[in-house]
Amino acid sequence: MASLTNHCFFIFLLVISSFFFAQAETSPFYSIYSFGDSDSASTSDHLAAVLGLPSLQHYTKEGVEFESGISFMTPGATVMSPFSFIKNGIPAPQQSHHSQISAFMKLFYKDCFSFHDCGRNKVLQKAIVFMDQPGFNDYKHSLLHTKSISEVSKLVPDVVETIKSSIEQLIKDAEAKHLVVSGIIPIGCLPGFRTMFSDNSRKIQCHKGLNLFATLHNDHLWQGLEELRLKYPEVEIIYADYFKAFMAVLCNHEFLGFKTKTLMKVCCGSTDSGPFNFDPHKQCGEEGVVACSDRASHIHWDGFRLTPEASKNMIDTLFSKNGFVFPEFKFSTNHHTAAAERHRSKVSGRFRDGLRHLLELHANNVVDY
Repeated sequence: MASLTNHCFFIFLLVISSFFFAQAETSPFYSIYSFGDSDSASTSDHLAAVLGLPSLQHYTKEGVEFESGISFMTPGATVMSPFSFIKNGIPAPQQSHHSQISAFMKLFYKDCFSFHDCGRNKVLQKAIVFMDQPGFNDYKHSLLHTKSISEVSKLVPDVVETIKSSIEQLIKDAEAKHLVVSGIIPIGCLPGFRTMFSDNSRKIQCHKGLNLFATLHNDHLWQGLEELRLKYPEVEIIYADYFKAFMAVLCNHEFLGFKTKTLMKVCCGSTDSGPFNFDPHKQCGEEGVVACSDRASHIHWDGFRLTPEASKNMIDTLFSKNGFVFPEFKFSTNHHTAAAERHRSKVSGRFRDGLRHLLELHANNVVDY
């Protein structure tokens, strides 16, 4: 417990510095183009706010202008294609990341014979392409259809390869120069997954096996992004460490205004549904499910989504300039930093396979946050 306290105190210092940094930096970017789950679209709006950019318009809005920054997020979007799920014995989801990329390219080429005719490639060179937790919904969808943690872990290489393909398409076909790709948060701390993988542990704990799985995905993603950095050295490809940023919010919840007694409880849920107020058979908005009156004091909105207040704090934390984004946001590349990160990438890759073994050992374990 002492080591945990020290760890949280260290992150506390990082969080404090994030608020000063977020206000002090001037953004070199003009707009944001975001991809992911529209149910968590507030993260892209918070990112725009931190960088001093206008809020994003959704691509389906009539009269939307490409140059202003656009959200291509859709509800429940997965990275893998429907066929990839079917071949793994999982029902196909309704939305996919591929449809978002297609919508982007359609708007990108609208009224143009090529992007050189419109100059939109130049617009994109001064913009951020933001991929918010790609892969999260693939794993959520699979786990909700009774797949075990070890079974779902086999999807990780395919998920990451699909993310890489999407990034390459945006680099080659649209000449994107600045991409921000986030890892996934520690899913073992989410009330929905904690309910699915129930145990007799204390309420303020995260599921160790699920968090190890999130680490496995994030390590694979890190390796994949490093490969793309080496292949496209002129492109800035930034990894946003959602895992660490979320843990920073969790460790410092009282300072940030989140109540300890509701730390793992959902705001929109059923008060008589277990220790987390979450009923897997009822969604927010359905009969018998009500929203709390003090949303700002909750980290979790429902079983799988954060409140806007928690999302905002997590995005603020990313810009603390203390190791939450790799490499740091900038146009010029620091070759010494890049070399250090390549070394870290090789070291982390050595224990990637070991994580698979740990998933088996800790599939039913929990851990203090």
